[in-house]
Amino acid sequence: MRERAKNAWFKIPTSIRKPLVLVVGCLFIVAAAATGWLPGPGGIPLFLIGIAILATEFEWAERWRDRILAVIHYLGRQWRAHKIIGTIIVVACASCAAAIAYFSFQKLN
Repeated sequence: MRERAKNAWFKIPTSIRKPLVLVVGCLFIVAAAATGWLPGPGGIPLFLIGIAILATEFEWAERWRDRILAVIHYLGRQWRAHKIIGTIIVVACASCAAAIAYFSFQKLN
């Protein structure tokens, strides 16, 4: 089923496929910017989805995707090699983010 869908997708002419991918991918990236200020992961997942969509047709987006994945893999290897230090860094970053969010939403007197 997956191969059939992939074959059907690539049968669509490039002159139609590329602009469609560009519009959909850019919509996800714009949505990421619009939701980036929300608590939690914000727009990070939307940005990554947008880059993944764009990487299906554009070489520059594929390079970005590969660079982002390389950084994620590097950080994962570093965390597995140094779990205590990695955990301390994650807790410190989460604490800073929580403090920034808390003080950002406080009413000014």
